[in-house]
Amino acid sequence: MAEMIRKPDANPILFAILNLFLAGGTGYLMMGQQKKAFIAYAIWLGVLVLSCGMLGIVSGLLACCTAYDAYLLGQKLQNGEEIGQTENGLPFLNAIFR
Repeated sequence: MAEMIRKPDANPILFAILNLFLAGGTGYLMMGQQKKAFIAYAIWLGVLVLSCGMLGIVSGLLACCTAYDAYLLGQKLQNGEEIGQTENGLPFLNAIFR
C-alpha cells in the first residue's frame, strides 16, 4: 500500500504558485508527491523540446491545471486530511499521473 502524506501546516496557495511558475511540478515536490513532480517535469521538458523552446499554450495549460490541482490537494492537507502519493484533485489528471 502506498504511503499517505500528512502535512497539516500545508500552504495551498504556495503549492499552486510553485506549480504555476516553476515547471508545473515544484508544488507537488514540496507537498511530498515526488512521482507526480517528476512526471510533470518530464512533460514540461518534452513540451519545451518539441516546441523548440517556445512553450506557448500547452505549457500554460499544464501549469494552470497542475496549479489548481496542487491548490485542491493543499487544501485537503491543510484541513488535516491525508493524500496519496499519486492522488489528484482534478479527476482528468488520473490519465497522466497514475
